[in-house]
Amino acid sequence: MNESPKSMAPDRPPAPKGVGKISKSLSAAATRDRLLHATSHIIQTQGIERLTLDAVAKEAKVSKGGLLYHFATKEALIAGVVQSLMDEFDADIERELALDRSPESPGRWLRAYVKATFNGKPLATKLISSLVLVATCNPELLQLVQGKFDAWQQKILASGLDPVRANLVRLATDGFGDAELFGYMPPNPALRQDLLAMLLAMIQEAESDDIHITKVLEQR
Repeated sequence: MNESPKSMAPDRPPAPKGVGKISKSLSAAATRDRLLHATSHIIQTQGIERLTLDAVAKEAKVSKGGLLYHFATKEALIAGVVQSLMDEFDADIERELALDRSPESPGRWLRAYVKATFNGKPLATKLISSLVLVATCNPELLQLVQGKFDAWQQKILASGLDPVRANLVRLATDGFGDAELFGYMPPNPALRQDLLAMLLAMIQEAESDDIHITKVLEQR
């Protein structure tokens, strides 16, 4: 008797345990990323006053229920964008740490912070300015940002560098970042490179406890 096509088909091995969960997790992460990207896009192109849950769902091509599964409120969406931006900067720091040629030196983390600020991708001014404005009026969002800056500050304080000079470098770096972001007379490319070299030299001197600032520009 001839076997039916069904009985002749080879048995398929069962899917490895956990594959289904991983696939769902990746899908959920992709949806969440689309929602955050849509939120950022609306803020940049239409202004934060036009940001609504319906607008984000439409822009991301996600159902309203799918949106609410990840973000229950507009405030949660904004906090998600802020968190993602800080996570991206953390990733930039980690990349610079991996490239550092003196992994055992106390200035390693601060060096990575400086390089991540100078070498990171430019941020959209309208997006950041809108988020800053919202954060100043939202205590929970402001606390989220302050908590991240506090964590970065603790990394600097725990590095073993002279705290005064280390904070001088950090504050100068943050000021540079703000100048570039908001267009406050940002330095030209040549001066930009000189500033980076000087800040890195200051970190090196803080490591050696040298009281003099290296005349690094004269060596270039």
